[in-house]
Amino acid sequence: MRVRMSGPVDDASLRRSLETAVGPENVRTDEASRRTYSTDASPCTVEPRAVAFVDSVADIRAVMDVCRALEVPITARASGTSLSGAAIGPGVILDTTRFHRILEFDPERRLVRVEPGILLAELNAYLADRGMRFAPDPGSQDLCRIGGMIGHNASGYRSVKYGQTRDHVAALKILLADGTAVDAHDVPVDGAEWREMVGRVGGLEHIRKEIADHREAIGASRRPIRKHSCGFDLLGLAESLDHGVFPLASLFVGSEGTLGVTTEATLRVVPIPAHRVTLLLYLDRFEDLGPAVGDILPRGPSAIEAVDGDTLSLLDREALDVPRTAKAMLLVEFDEGDVEEIANGVVDRVASHYRLSRAAEVASDPARQSLLWRVRRSVFPTIIQRPGARKAWGFVEDPIVPRDRVPEFIGFLVDLARRHDTVAGIYGHIGDGNTHYRPFFDPTNPDDFERMQSLREEFDQAVLDRFRGAPSGEHGIGRIRAETLPRVWGNEVYGVMRRIKDALDPRGLLNPGVLFSADPWWATWGGLESRIPM
Repeated sequence: MRVRMSGPVDDASLRRSLETAVGPENVRTDEASRRTYSTDASPCTVEPRAVAFVDSVADIRAVMDVCRALEVPITARASGTSLSGAAIGPGVILDTTRFHRILEFDPERRLVRVEPGILLAELNAYLADRGMRFAPDPGSQDLCRIGGMIGHNASGYRSVKYGQTRDHVAALKILLADGTAVDAHDVPVDGAEWREMVGRVGGLEHIRKEIADHREAIGASRRPIRKHSCGFDLLGLAESLDHGVFPLASLFVGSEGTLGVTTEATLRVVPIPAHRVTLLLYLDRFEDLGPAVGDILPRGPSAIEAVDGDTLSLLDREALDVPRTAKAMLLVEFDEGDVEEIANGVVDRVASHYRLSRAAEVASDPARQSLLWRVRRSVFPTIIQRPGARKAWGFVEDPIVPRDRVPEFIGFLVDLARRHDTVAGIYGHIGDGNTHYRPFFDPTNPDDFERMQSLREEFDQAVLDRFRGAPSGEHGIGRIRAETLPRVWGNEVYGVMRRIKDALDPRGLLNPGVLFSADPWWATWGGLESRIPM
């Protein structure tokens, strides 16, 4: 379909154009739908003008044609589990949840080809019957979809061993803002395929030159962290280009819908471990947390999670069987090698060098392992549902620091909350330095909102400067952290990111306000009972 209209358009004309493109049954513009799609799992609120449901590449292209012709922004959305405000937008929401087929499984190459709307849980159920799994496992694993995981470069509980989504994406099919289809995979830049690509998408050669011209600054921007979800992976792109290969899929992973719309993904899968062993350790002394983790990491855990003592006190210790004296919890998992022997070695080492609140618990059967994971998995839903006007708002919830500084960082976070007259939930993936931090505030209370602003300012400065970390390890920059992006990478490298965005989306139609915005973090805050947290 060719759309001939252009320029600003009223809501009725937008609706009619979308209905012509994908059918009236697949378009919603009513107030209830717009309100539903104005939020995701973040505190942000942005009301769209319309929602379009798609179940094919042709549908996606048709909606994008309309938006391009009418100059209306477009935001691709999967389950809406974004914790950073990346799944909401002011124009058309492209709902991909019906676009969810498994297209092909190649057991020999350990690849699976899927549409972006497939649920991670559904994909892993399919793969489990074949002895395989997609390794990244975010906390929202029962709800999230592959498209959102790609957009945010998601990771999860086992990232200490298995890394992030980017590490498991072999190829993507992308529709750019101008309607050009791109097969994004590793492409040698001295070959015929690259020449053909840049003939169709001139912006790609511009991007390659931008990265080459600013290679020194990109290298100097490296932070001593194991992972991040803070914009485009320029360092990874630059290192690959040093060897003559442009990893195109990697350009789009973690771009949060700002460079193109994913229409298909080819994912690397891994075998389900033959054996797993899980250890639950409670420490009487918080200061033992760092040394204990240092003893465990060389043994190759597949997961290592921590919860601090103040957060344990926010839970029902008795119901969850948490020792009264525990000042920290460690949950450790091994899934490779002689796991029983490794686990026994860890227990012997920890028990002989640190004061445990009670004897270490070790489980190798799935039912018992699930029970040991119960405390860690209960933290987020428990603090979110805590009664009272003050809630565990997610505006500083995903920092990552060098993992050898996590205990020091947790101590800083505890003190930061206390100095701002509140408490906080502190937990996360200590094995790779990624902490989740949820201080309790009421943003509709003017005094509390001032405390939030003050805490956020001090938090950003400490994460970026004192700890040399980054504001997002896995949840993305989105809207709520966009103002920090120039400080993360420096103005020169941030400028490269902006010019990459302009090269592929010169009219700024794809997810405006995400990644690139100078607005303060609270600009699109939804608040509790009001739209503005004042």
